[in-house]
Amino acid sequence: MRRTCSRCGDEFEAKYANYCERCRWRYRRKRAKYVWTLAKDEIMRREYDPKIRGRAQDIADKFGWPKWVIKKRAARLGLAHSEDRRAWTEEEERFLLFNAGHRHINWMAKELGRTETSVVVKLKRMKISRAMREGYTLRELELCFGMDHRVIERWAREGKLRVRKRDYETGAHRSRPWAVTDAALLEFVRDYPLEFRLDKVDQVWFMDLITNGGLIANALRDEMALEEAA
Repeated sequence: MRRTCSRCGDEFEAKYANYCERCRWRYRRKRAKYVWTLAKDEIMRREYDPKIRGRAQDIADKFGWPKWVIKKRAARLGLAHSEDRRAWTEEEERFLLFNAGHRHINWMAKELGRTETSVVVKLKRMKISRAMREGYTLRELELCFGMDHRVIERWAREGKLRVRKRDYETGAHRSRPWAVTDAALLEFVRDYPLEFRLDKVDQVWFMDLITNGGLIANALRDEMALEEAA
């Protein structure tokens, strides 16, 4: 198929390209140097331990990457020790309970005077999800529905599941991870109930979704109220 180069205007043979061979190199994006996969993240969760001296270097050697990449990812996954050793107060826990899922981690950390890592770790220990705030990632949707990513990508491709992308700058590179909101998921569940199997979904997550977050939030409030009364 004959096409016209969007830069120089010359004609060239191609099926989908917008630029000829002479101009194409100018618009090629550089490959990310360190690409994290689900398998690598799983190794991090299984093997990374900040209390063990040299563990970050061991994982770095296994991947053939610098140690700083491993430590940065550990912080992102909530695996690194927070530098903030202060004990969490009941007021701070209530603050997280009522703001997680609605306000950004940066904002909560600033309001509490704590590091982002400290807040992420505390949320994990309290079993409070941050998904409603940022939107579910593709990996999180795999775990929630118990389905392969190719099935979920097909839902998006067919227009059944509304997906938006978040722009993130990573050094010189830009990534666009998935962000699927609770509203979009509720719409999908309501309109396409036969697209997924109830026996495969994460039951607690699903109940929390269809009760608009009430199941987990109310359970946590009741638990905290009982502790206060004791």
